[in-house]
Amino acid sequence: MPDPAKALFYFMPLVYDVLHEPGTAAEVRGLSRIARRFVTAAAPAAQTWLEPACGTGRYLRAAARQGLRTIGFDLAPEMVKYAQERVPSATIFRAPMQRFARHVPKASVGFAFNMINTIRHLPSDRAMLDHFRDIARVLAPGGVYVVGLSLTAYQNEIPTEDVWIGKRAGMTVRQVVQYLPPETRRGPRARHEACICHMTITKRTRARAVEEDLDFTYHLRCYSLEQWHKLIDRSPLRVRATIDERGNDLPPAEPGYSIFVLTAR
Repeated sequence: MPDPAKALFYFMPLVYDVLHEPGTAAEVRGLSRIARRFVTAAAPAAQTWLEPACGTGRYLRAAARQGLRTIGFDLAPEMVKYAQERVPSATIFRAPMQRFARHVPKASVGFAFNMINTIRHLPSDRAMLDHFRDIARVLAPGGVYVVGLSLTAYQNEIPTEDVWIGKRAGMTVRQVVQYLPPETRRGPRARHEACICHMTITKRTRARAVEEDLDFTYHLRCYSLEQWHKLIDRSPLRVRATIDERGNDLPPAEPGYSIFVLTAR
């Protein structure tokens, strides 16, 4: 069973959206630059963007404002409902990352993207390969899949911490996340990075401020560069380039965040 606090947070789409919205417009401008550089698919596929595990649809909202056709899906019904309401022009449905292709016309997507380690929620190589299989089915010729992934340097990393803050209409959401890297690449706890979160939700009115605290932990699957390349070699995709958030070439590093441009073989 999922941790109740974790489930509560992910099924609070407004809170999630407030926390993650800052910087979204700039991130989508970066995605647009990447699409212009790499997508060679013919219209209308070139103007069709797909986001697996889209959450509240924050990227899709910004992309739709550019006149793009947007498609997204998520496993959480609360997230799907929220995204559908916020991006009525988009096609948004409920599905897992491993099995979604039946909802999307074959070879119809020019640009798919999965940023900031979202893909690492897939729990196994088998799940990742199933996901890549469905991506390959929906990508049009000349289309690309852009994946943002933090690579792991096993036994050469130390714990780190991030602080995220979002504000909207009297609500402030502050999250502190501690990242505990895996100690080894083998064994029962190998290849799992623990993410320990403390969140404070503050709602202000003219009369008072009310605070709510949440604590939860989740795990992300880890990949060294070697593990990542070996997995892709088993898939119907291949690496076309490795870039930064602006679409400029950037060699991958361990540890470090890299954006991989994948295309069908």
